[in-house]
Amino acid sequence: MNLESINDFKENGIIKVKNFLEDNELQEIKKIIKFYFSEKGGLRSYFSTNQWMLIKRILKLDFKKFKDDIIILNLAKKKKLNLISNKIFNKKSYLKFIDGYCSPISDKDVLPWHTDQAYQGDEKIHGGFVNPDHAHVKFFIYLTDVGPNNGCTSYIPKSHKLGYSIRKGIFNKTIKYQPYFSLKEFRDFISKKENSDFIKRDLNDENIIEEFLNKTNFMQNKEYSGEFDFSLKAGDAIIFDEGGFHKGSKSLLNERMVLRYLYSIKK
Repeated sequence: MNLESINDFKENGIIKVKNFLEDNELQEIKKIIKFYFSEKGGLRSYFSTNQWMLIKRILKLDFKKFKDDIIILNLAKKKKLNLISNKIFNKKSYLKFIDGYCSPISDKDVLPWHTDQAYQGDEKIHGGFVNPDHAHVKFFIYLTDVGPNNGCTSYIPKSHKLGYSIRKGIFNKTIKYQPYFSLKEFRDFISKKENSDFIKRDLNDENIIEEFLNKTNFMQNKEYSGEFDFSLKAGDAIIFDEGGFHKGSKSLLNERMVLRYLYSIKK
């Protein structure tokens, strides 16, 4: 990944990478994910991220999963995902999890608009607020074609900057916590004058709040025209800051199959 792509990521929070997988890689990975078919969150959909987890596979005599874990890990190494995440963070990062799953054909969104690391919208935070610099970068590799109303990811550019500033303000107790996981909660949060003033100062940008509110005016009439959708072919990928606002659209034409790697900053 070149410097221009890294800068584009830092500015918008997301980049698209065409032909991320070669055809032989695509077919091999699809076969593995299909074998462990599980809807998102199923335990069998997770793969090992380190040597200790691989050793546990051996101890459990789970030799097939061990072999498939090696293939998935070698793919990350071949594509230099850790090097890319290090460049994005400007510091050392580590592989936090890997999973792959299939979402069935459905007329409901895979996930509605949301921002991750929003403390789960829980007003009673257990263990304190996380350091905002312990961010996550997600590599989303599509194993099936996706597009509007067919399993694509939608992402609002620059929204990751707002998410980071909010986490920073809450962590430092400069602004008061309130739920901001959903798009409505987020809009309400940044519309409060004390929050808006802090974010503008923090980001040194007088227009970023108004720009986001204008981009998300579709919330008022609940009609989304698809301007933030990403269309990709099987084997393409997106890399994004999960602190930005995104959603997974409904899959009307075919199942949605993905492989995900998530990298975070070493504590």
